[in-house]
Amino acid sequence: MFKYRVFNPNIPLGRRALQAANYIAETTMAGALNLAHIVEYPKCGGSWVRNMVRTYRETSLFTYDRLIGRNEVILCHRLHSPRFRKPVVVVRDPRDMYVSFYHYETSFALSNQHSPIFRHFQHDSARPVRDDFNEYLRTKLLYTSHPWFHFSQFLDSWLNRPGICLVRYEDCLADSEAQLAGIIRFLDDPLDLERLSRTVEQTSFAAVTKEKYGESREAGEADNTKFHRKGVAGDWRNHFNESSCRLIEMIEGRSLRRLGYETDARWIDNFLDTAND
Repeated sequence: MFKYRVFNPNIPLGRRALQAANYIAETTMAGALNLAHIVEYPKCGGSWVRNMVRTYRETSLFTYDRLIGRNEVILCHRLHSPRFRKPVVVVRDPRDMYVSFYHYETSFALSNQHSPIFRHFQHDSARPVRDDFNEYLRTKLLYTSHPWFHFSQFLDSWLNRPGICLVRYEDCLADSEAQLAGIIRFLDDPLDLERLSRTVEQTSFAAVTKEKYGESREAGEADNTKFHRKGVAGDWRNHFNESSCRLIEMIEGRSLRRLGYETDARWIDNFLDTAND
């Protein structure tokens, strides 16, 4: 990635110089700059966690479009690297993650037909959503598109590493203040309970959708055309069929158990029994 950014002739020279400077600062001055890295597999809630931490730190959004400054909060979709300082690793039930990815790539990002996913999957809005999602899921599990590694590889890379803070998206939904407090302590930032409460309120789903789109939506009110789509856990139940269950159990069943979402494969029969009631 570094070579691509710095030596790619299709990227303007000034942009490449900026990326090189940021890479050097990030790898050699992370401690001095008090950087915080939020690392996730896409669609696991990392943007929300990043925004909570940067709002608490009172820093602006950083997207590598300027020189890295002190106290920056950096969101990454990467495998483990020693250059990440005090990484906060955000994970999510992979069933919900793939549903969120499905809506992102078939609605929000549909205009980008050059996305690698469309080499293997053709979205059909006329098809029942469970059937269309099942084809999408099969593609995501069998091929790499974005990112270039699978969810299970992300977990293999990060879990059980010393010096990481593991955060589950669902735990943030259940108690945002407690999860943010844990992250702030992990980063060795001073803990201010009043600022903590204010941060959670400012970065809630309703507040963010109001600021970004001009209309507030509560968590659970879906808009499939927006990056901030629904903001809930358990939406996979509205998208999975039996084939989807078998697929994800076969390929990501170990991930479900490693993260504590399921204890064995009996969740499939339990779900199908409930779905058929």
